[in-house]
Amino acid sequence: MLDTPEAVVEALRENNERPHGLPRTVTAEELVEAAEPFDKPDVLVTALLELMSAYEFTGEHRKSPVVFARLLKLWDTAPESFSQWEAHQVFWRFKWVTTSLLQVPEMPLASVRSWIEQMRGRYEAAEHGMQPVAAMRYHVALHTGSGLDDAYDLWATRPRTELSDCEACETRHFAWHQVVAGDDAGALDTWRPVFDGAQSCTEEPQVSQARALLPLLRLGRTDEARSHHLTGYRRVRGHTGMQEEVGLHLEFCALSRNEGRGLEILAENRPLFEATGAPLAHLEFLTGVEVLLARLVGDGHGDTPVAGPPGRTWTAAGLSAHVRSEADRLSAAFDTRNGTPAVGDRRRSRLARRPLLDEPLPLGLRSSATRSPAAAGTAAGAGAAVPALVSAAGPEVPDDFFSLVTEARRMAAL
Repeated sequence: MLDTPEAVVEALRENNERPHGLPRTVTAEELVEAAEPFDKPDVLVTALLELMSAYEFTGEHRKSPVVFARLLKLWDTAPESFSQWEAHQVFWRFKWVTTSLLQVPEMPLASVRSWIEQMRGRYEAAEHGMQPVAAMRYHVALHTGSGLDDAYDLWATRPRTELSDCEACETRHFAWHQVVAGDDAGALDTWRPVFDGAQSCTEEPQVSQARALLPLLRLGRTDEARSHHLTGYRRVRGHTGMQEEVGLHLEFCALSRNEGRGLEILAENRPLFEATGAPLAHLEFLTGVEVLLARLVGDGHGDTPVAGPPGRTWTAAGLSAHVRSEADRLSAAFDTRNGTPAVGDRRRSRLARRPLLDEPLPLGLRSSATRSPAAAGTAAGAGAAVPALVSAAGPEVPDDFFSLVTEARRMAAL
């Protein structure tokens, strides 16, 4: 029973221990409702921060700014209700709201820039450094393709502050700027502290591993590309807050001639077709899907069964057409909002890419190395991807449930 503030606080503590996902998010929403009737702003502050975290890490970027607006109102009317950590989070999460607003094409760019200006004013009044504000302006410039070099210089030359992104995330942004500029080798040098384990966070190294796949392939560093794919994909698989990264792994499979493995990954991430809370990340996922499907259709496998949005059966050709329509719509919406063709240009550039290897890159997965795209697609389309992987690894699939779970855990450990 959540009939006292203490009960709500204890429930919030328990929810904070759960992994991010739909159950944690739904519970966080319920706890905000439970905290509202009490005359205890401090409990509501904690509940709103928990809900905002749940939205942020599950890709619900449409909802996050609404929660922060309520939080900011409490900050203005009852600042004493915030602990020292929670007060820090108010300023920290200004950055979350900026990136969330960029994710939604219905949000006018003028409103995004106005929000950054409010962030600047709040930081200035609190005597915080301006480097995080410059970082947000850089993200807008990168997204729109307008004024990028100047925005980068204004950000990169400012000293870090306690509200700057963590070093691992900043390293990723610096490296990605080099990739965009065409300097793959320089980017990989910049990424070294992340890949060596000297810098890490909740998002790293898995986000950087996904982004480094194509630069590594282009430079012929296939062993490193394989390693980043195998270790990085496990950390992003099925996460609604990691749609873009899953799309990059799908693209990697297509460009390394591992279409069969790509179909298995597609089947494992089928729920992402319905994860639309972060439209920009969803567009990146759909584009990765389309790169993979284009290879299948181009190689004559258009009739191959594939995993797509629930509710109907799909072939590679049918899903490709469906994904293209949705991705074209989203891309056009962003370019209309931004007044530049940058988002559409990036999408067209990805779709124009062709395999970078003459032969499939061995991934150490016998299921994808030995099965054709058609065979992998048949298994994925029938919902049999996991049993197929188990069978390919050696032992037969046990008949009883307990033995099946035991074998699955053994293989997961391996």
